[in-house]
Amino acid sequence: MKRVGLIGGVSPESTEIYVRRFNFAARRRMGGEHSATFIVWHLDYGVMIELYRKRDWARFIDEVVTAGEGLKRAGAAALMIGSNTTHVAAEAVAEATGLPVIHLLDALARAMRAANVKRPLLLGTAFTMSGEFYRPALAARYDGGPIIPTVAEQSVIERIILDELCHGAVREDSRRAMLDIVAAHPDADGVILGCTELCLILSQEHSALPVFDTTALHADAGMAFAFGEEP
Repeated sequence: MKRVGLIGGVSPESTEIYVRRFNFAARRRMGGEHSATFIVWHLDYGVMIELYRKRDWARFIDEVVTAGEGLKRAGAAALMIGSNTTHVAAEAVAEATGLPVIHLLDALARAMRAANVKRPLLLGTAFTMSGEFYRPALAARYDGGPIIPTVAEQSVIERIILDELCHGAVREDSRRAMLDIVAAHPDADGVILGCTELCLILSQEHSALPVFDTTALHADAGMAFAFGEEP
């Protein structure tokens, strides 16, 4: 089993989900009392969210690169970044470390191609939904175009993510608000949970549309690499 290095902490809530999925995946493959072997470099969420709010991407990326370099020194065979937004640093991490980066958007694109989904509704942080990184990076991997929530809807989604989910709070009224946003886009043929905390509040059981849980897809891709399986 190859040892994956996970850059986590953005936020701590979703990092815990990665850890659980890694261990479940290892036990499913090996049975008994086995668990996954991996390394986590847990960033300080307080530092990262401040840099995010300031849009200080140079320092934000520096923090992620430092984590990647530390994981390389610790013996990681490949790196993962446990956050959609934080994948803004993926290319810099790959260049600085020379290690393969198991990219969340590769896993997402594969799943959407397999489901023949072309117009998914993209939910995530404001930077993910309307910034200049995520959509072009996805377009380079996938022949489709996500639907973007309105500015007002983006404000609601980001508030739920940053003020609630990233602090472990899952509110039923917020789930209803998210589902109302999905319902307001009848042309969508799928839903991207484009923030690794969104799986805390939404899942396939909440929607008739295909729901793409980026946390699960990415974690499973990491374990496929660890066990030498084709993605």
